[in-house]
Amino acid sequence: MRVLYAVSLMIVGVFGFWAILPSQQERSAEITNIEEFLPTIMKEAAIPGMAVSRVKDGKLVFQQVYGMADVESGEAVTQNTPFNIASISKPIMGVTLLQLVDNGNLELNRDINTYLPFKVDNPHTRGEKITLRNLASHTAGIADYYDYATYSENRDPEISLEQHLRALLTKEGSLYNNGDHYLKSMPGKRRQYSNLSAGLAGLLVESAIGQTLADYSKDTLFHRLEMESASWKLNGMDLNSIAVPYKVEQCVPFVGLCTDDESSKINYFVGRFIKPPFEYKKFHPYPHNGNPQYPDGGVRVSIADLSDFLLAVLHNRDKSGAKLLSDTMYEEMFRLQLPKSVSDSQRFFWRDRDGLVGHMGSDLGVFTAMYFDPDRKDGFIILMNRGMDSKSAEAMRHIARRLVQI
Repeated sequence: MRVLYAVSLMIVGVFGFWAILPSQQERSAEITNIEEFLPTIMKEAAIPGMAVSRVKDGKLVFQQVYGMADVESGEAVTQNTPFNIASISKPIMGVTLLQLVDNGNLELNRDINTYLPFKVDNPHTRGEKITLRNLASHTAGIADYYDYATYSENRDPEISLEQHLRALLTKEGSLYNNGDHYLKSMPGKRRQYSNLSAGLAGLLVESAIGQTLADYSKDTLFHRLEMESASWKLNGMDLNSIAVPYKVEQCVPFVGLCTDDESSKINYFVGRFIKPPFEYKKFHPYPHNGNPQYPDGGVRVSIADLSDFLLAVLHNRDKSGAKLLSDTMYEEMFRLQLPKSVSDSQRFFWRDRDGLVGHMGSDLGVFTAMYFDPDRKDGFIILMNRGMDSKSAEAMRHIARRLVQI
């Protein structure tokens, strides 16, 4: 307690001193030109590299990249630089799953145990029936799960998706822990965001067609959209080409107190009130992590290819002009999946936010957003290679507001 009290006094003292100095922070609010605004807000929020795009009336009207993909080497972000897009991967998987429904390989309302190589049985309920629709709407009665300790640095994990899920969801599994990864609720009755449910949805692909989600996506969706940079796995990618994910450390001037997004309370205080200038911030790289639960957020893709995906979704057409989904499944993708009493914003992996449909993504050293209006065929994408904290979240909001004004 004494240490915390001393640190608090020190921060307050420095804040009082720093407040009387001329501030060059938050200049972005005064800038109207988007091309000047984006680099300025990047500096304010300490964003190493960024890629953005804007679609309007069904056409790509703005796409730009800024900053560094690799601070250490000085490699700049290009329109072909793959970023880890984290949870935006989920609705991309959703398109693949609905294509399999179109092809008759999967059914939306069928018990997933008819497909899986092991039985999923919630020990807290009786007679439950978990469906693909439940997985895609986060109502399967399966808890959220992600553990950075399961990641593999700069390579794909040695264990398969099936082995990983068996360990968590079956009584014989080493991580089952008396069924802690299940909720005490029947399917469809409670929405709780679940990365583990997304992982299980990805396994349905493998179970239905005998090919991993990663390989199947390469051969089908990514191929049809000519998304050459897109990959669920690190294997086969040039790791040096991927935007390096970064943690931002900020230091209080003249004091030497440094903090980052892993010490959130102090980090928030320093960023919100002291606002250290850019020169007092450092970027610390994370490795490119392989995740055994990769369907929850494993895609790396460039802004150019992800923009093509957004256009394909808005028009329901691939590069050849063929339909991406049948009319029925296209409508299903954007249909509200749940009663209002459970959720009034959940679609098929997509979710509504501020009047738009889309998804955000965050992982170690990455923060992303893709939102759109499917009726007006308007949307935007923002990719950052720095982790989410109060400063990057604030910057994301400001950037999104400016992009929709284009």
